[in-house]
Amino acid sequence: MKTPPSRIQIQPSHIKGFGFAILSAVFFSLNVPVSKWLLDEVSPYWLASLLYFGAGIGTYLFQIIRGKQNLETKPLKNSLFWFALMIILDIIAPIFFLLGALQTDGNLVGLLSNAELIFTLVFAILLFKEAFNGWSWVSLLFIFTGIVLANLNMNFNSFHIDQLWILFATLLWGFENNISRKLSFGNPLHVVIIKGIGTGIGTFIIAMILNEPLPEIPWIVLGFIFGFLIYGVSLIFYVISQRQLGAAKVQMIQSFAPILGGIVAWLVFQETLMITTLIGYGLVMVALIVMGYDALRKKPS
Repeated sequence: MKTPPSRIQIQPSHIKGFGFAILSAVFFSLNVPVSKWLLDEVSPYWLASLLYFGAGIGTYLFQIIRGKQNLETKPLKNSLFWFALMIILDIIAPIFFLLGALQTDGNLVGLLSNAELIFTLVFAILLFKEAFNGWSWVSLLFIFTGIVLANLNMNFNSFHIDQLWILFATLLWGFENNISRKLSFGNPLHVVIIKGIGTGIGTFIIAMILNEPLPEIPWIVLGFIFGFLIYGVSLIFYVISQRQLGAAKVQMIQSFAPILGGIVAWLVFQETLMITTLIGYGLVMVALIVMGYDALRKKPS
């Protein structure tokens, strides 16, 4: 007599995808505090170039050290067009983001960055026809509620153009996230390398045209190092996880990054954590648990 199939089976590829998405959020959580620190010494144009060059070159060296990898790939039609569009979006987005972050409080930058989740979801569902099940909607409800509670103490009485730049950058990144997902079915490391070096060259040209002052050597080195860690390592994990979970779900998991950023701000800068902030963080954690459950389950055929 055959044993009836279990209702939930573990999907190994989804386990890996969920784990990589969490690691991506961990590394990306350094973005706002590190960028705010480096912007004191480096212009937004040069910083965007250094961070993306660090990501692209660092990932290229990582690929050489790692050697040949055995990743299942799928050909993508018009890949040159999608790569070009990805690079253009990534040249424009970080410049506007860093210009906005330069004059905006770090906590508010983190809050506004969550708009990237909304734009990613809109593009994924409406334009790229990505599947979105009931558990994902439950997680999204927890995330949005958590974000609102975590930021009830923010002052929204005045809205400046700098904040609009940040929102515009998240709009571009939301579209770019879905393009990266399409390209991730090729070699994910190649996506990060091309994105990093292509964007680095583009922002470098813009910095030269605007005659921005060249940063001192120590800041250039730090820009490369943090670029590889924040954008390179994070993007490697990001694009690999997109292969299993999709752009929308991975971007939802990225909502974990502001929690880590808030913890860093609390530990390093001694910022106050309100009770509503802690409750909001808790709801985002619940959302991650729900998404983890959904990522690990597989309906039997």
